[in-house]
Amino acid sequence: MEVTVEQSEPLREEALRRIEETRVAGRDTRHNRTANLQAIRGLVKGEPHYTFGIKGVDRFSFDEVLDAIAAITKCSKDPSVTTGGGYISPTSTLKGLVEASNRIATVARRGGRFLLGTGHPGSMLVFYGELGDLIREWGGTILDPARGALVPPNLDLEYIRDVAVTTDRCSLMHTHDSRAGDIMLDGVTRVDLVVADHGYAGAAINRGIPVVTVMDTNDPAVAVAKRLGADLTIVPMDDNRPLSCYRPIVDLIRRFGENEARVAAPHPPRSSGASANAVGRRKQTPPRVSLRQDVRDQLVVAEREVARRAGPEASLDELIYSFLESYQDQFLQAHFGSDEAVRSEPDPALSLAIAKRLHDALSQATIEKLSLAESDLTPDEIRSYLGNCEG
Repeated sequence: MEVTVEQSEPLREEALRRIEETRVAGRDTRHNRTANLQAIRGLVKGEPHYTFGIKGVDRFSFDEVLDAIAAITKCSKDPSVTTGGGYISPTSTLKGLVEASNRIATVARRGGRFLLGTGHPGSMLVFYGELGDLIREWGGTILDPARGALVPPNLDLEYIRDVAVTTDRCSLMHTHDSRAGDIMLDGVTRVDLVVADHGYAGAAINRGIPVVTVMDTNDPAVAVAKRLGADLTIVPMDDNRPLSCYRPIVDLIRRFGENEARVAAPHPPRSSGASANAVGRRKQTPPRVSLRQDVRDQLVVAEREVARRAGPEASLDELIYSFLESYQDQFLQAHFGSDEAVRSEPDPALSLAIAKRLHDALSQATIEKLSLAESDLTPDEIRSYLGNCEG
């Protein structure tokens, strides 16, 4: 049975119910309004505890920071509101979980490399640990660079279930410091996605690495970094709930990620007899989506502008050919041990299959990027255009 966006609505309703039941969002979260406003004042003053080490976040005024937070959590943006509990809209948390699950699943399914880290191990360690299990299940690799390294002045960088933490060798530390994240990142040559909070997220943001992060009501630096243009997917969520509260949240990420995969996957048409056997031997393409006339007109204008700026197609063709050759070499070396055996007896089918994997990954990344940018195009319309379907 084909899964549609409409059929995912019961999952969204269940997700909202779980978010409210676990109290990771809603009214009267752990940090009250007074503490949240104090965090903003600390950020404006450039205090490292509130900046998470992120460069440039202290350039904004108090009102600008509050507005950035309110845009994500939907708390009051009125600075005269100084009392009461902290607030995170459950709907905002749901939106963040959907975006995070899609992003994590996309990177993991193409064999991406992840780093996980938390400055809040007392409450969030189970969340990141079980998320790591899910990432591996989806095909991703989790790295653990600089294990045991000294974090000045007197802490150690350690990993629990591949989740980076700092320890004084007696306890796991709650920290906003970004030094452990810097040490961790210094130990890798490439990472595709960092899933972390506090200073671990801050270190990755400074280096322009894509990040998925949890943002509590007293984490203003994350909201400002997003406004500055960081490649950042934010899940607004109370990070001070009991460890067990986050297991249902990981389950939601799993189900949203798997639901998105089913929606994106092509579904073969029903047939019978010999024609059904023939259909079963070839991969089916998604049904064509008719593009609106205004969308077609915009794309024609955009294509002409790209053609004008790009110049002759031959130079682009040469660039893509070189890129494809490089990708194939790296793929063979990483997954076959060596590309020599394949090169000695070229297999056109294998080369085509590898090229298709790259093609599909580029298409999915384009869909994800445009979706995160809140494009007016639906995922199906983007797929239709990328597949050169007639509008």
